[in-house]
Amino acid sequence: MKLGFTLSIVALWVAMTIIDELIKDIKIPNFIPVSQHFKSDSISDIAGEVTKALDKSGIGGQLIVDSEIAVGVGSRGIANLPVLVKSVVEWFKVRQTKPFIVPAMGSHGGATGAGQIKVLSELGVTENTIGCSIRSAMEVVQVDQLDNGLPVYMDALAWKAGRVFLINRIKTHTSFTGKNESGLVKMLTIGLGKQKGADSAHRLGNFQFASIMPAMTRCLIAKKPGILGGLAIVENARDETALIEVIESGNLEEREAELLVYAKSLMPSLPLKNIDLLIIDQIGKNISGAGMDPNITGRHGSSAKFGGPNVTRLVVLGLTPESKGNATGMGPADIISQAMYDSIDFNYTYANVITSTNLSYVRTPMVLATEKMAIQCGLKTSNAPPENIKAIRLKDTLSLERLLMTKAALQELTDLSEIEVMGAEFPLSFNLAGQVDRDIWNF
Repeated sequence: MKLGFTLSIVALWVAMTIIDELIKDIKIPNFIPVSQHFKSDSISDIAGEVTKALDKSGIGGQLIVDSEIAVGVGSRGIANLPVLVKSVVEWFKVRQTKPFIVPAMGSHGGATGAGQIKVLSELGVTENTIGCSIRSAMEVVQVDQLDNGLPVYMDALAWKAGRVFLINRIKTHTSFTGKNESGLVKMLTIGLGKQKGADSAHRLGNFQFASIMPAMTRCLIAKKPGILGGLAIVENARDETALIEVIESGNLEEREAELLVYAKSLMPSLPLKNIDLLIIDQIGKNISGAGMDPNITGRHGSSAKFGGPNVTRLVVLGLTPESKGNATGMGPADIISQAMYDSIDFNYTYANVITSTNLSYVRTPMVLATEKMAIQCGLKTSNAPPENIKAIRLKDTLSLERLLMTKAALQELTDLSEIEVMGAEFPLSFNLAGQVDRDIWNF
């Protein structure tokens, strides 16, 4: 056993030595720090805007004194989430109702009640910060089934409550394109359906979401008259709260579809459509449900989604600590570092992707011993002329205001109205372990 292990180590060392010989002479180009200027139209008084939106809606007339209201909150890192949730809770309290938080996040948090409370806590949503109880369990009620036989579920605690209200951001989904993508409709059907609801909705694959989610929404609203609707949030290109609106249940599908069009118009993007090499410092579930947003990278793990730039080689260097080893999203990458591979919790990663059925998101890319070798391999295999390579490096797909671009990439831009060069070009710096300097984004 010991001899076999030793031979394996030797074989790996020999293989890495050969790879190093193939790419060691690949010169890494200098990069230029640039800033993308996105419009800032954020809301300054979040609590006031929430109160105004709730007052303007007609849901106040549907409330019953002393009745319980299940307020669904998801697992996404929405800007100002604690303030948004607390403001909703306070508004219901003033009207002498009894709101409580129920996690509406499908199978996230390890598909356990305690795990989902922990996810909320990490987002700043706790009983102390919000001012009401959080009730979290995985039990569901089967409300009905669709004509195609898919069961429709709702969290048992929410089903029992007199009223249900949701809070979520409206945005483009990472895995499919439709009239309703990521928002209140998805939260009602998949998030509030817990693990069973998520499994049911994913059973036919993401390419069916565009029809399944609205059908499940109509079913739930018909069977549970106490569904009030939800607080819809739209964020701008800088991930700031740009719009807050209450959508009542009777207009949920249509109004959310309109807000999705608006949300897509605010989305940031990379300044080039054709990129030889894209380097991303980190991916993670706190960055995107798909680890890295395919709407930014153009690398889609599902045939039901399209759009974004054409990227010849995509190198990913690491996982965010918040991901806790969940490497969902590494599949669309071409090359990753050994350090990133070693940080992967495959049980956690596979549990996530089995529910979603998108196995392409967790296919293992080429693994190189160091980050420097990963970048060199990306350069060599892009087949672009070394002196004219169009390369971009970014921290993550949420952070597009600060980019590093090669001279050739910058010269490719035809519109510089929203781009500002922040300094002279410089070489990437690596430590003795071949890890690239991460402390370069404060320019």
